[in-house]
Amino acid sequence: MTDRIENVLASEGLFVNTTAGVSMWPMLRDRRDVIVIRPLRDGERLKIGDVPLYRDGDRYVLHRVVGVHDGWYAIRGDNCLPTERVPNDRILGVLCEFHRGARRVNVESRGYRMYWRFWLAVWPVRKLWKLVHGGLLGLRP
Repeated sequence: MTDRIENVLASEGLFVNTTAGVSMWPMLRDRRDVIVIRPLRDGERLKIGDVPLYRDGDRYVLHRVVGVHDGWYAIRGDNCLPTERVPNDRILGVLCEFHRGARRVNVESRGYRMYWRFWLAVWPVRKLWKLVHGGLLGLRP
């Protein structure tokens, strides 16, 4: 598995695979949706809202950029509380589209851009909801 995705991106120019995990729910559903990752272009910098694929030790992670800094990005899964600090050199590629059944979603589409902007805007409310209903305060729905 080592360097598998890196090799595919280098040789094929795209990496296509089914998702695994719930960290990007509700946008991506565990083992049901198909992602398409492209390598970054020379000199390309990610922007807030982009969804890069990066290495975290021996695992691959696909989360959303929530902050851009000199030499690193603040990245968080749509269904996660913690924000990760990811150096530029760990970024392997970026999501360019995904498929939900027969429906193709291009990340440049107007509807998708509206989705991620809304999702980031309501982050404080979602965080509070997860903390309360996640049991941190001892409450259950």
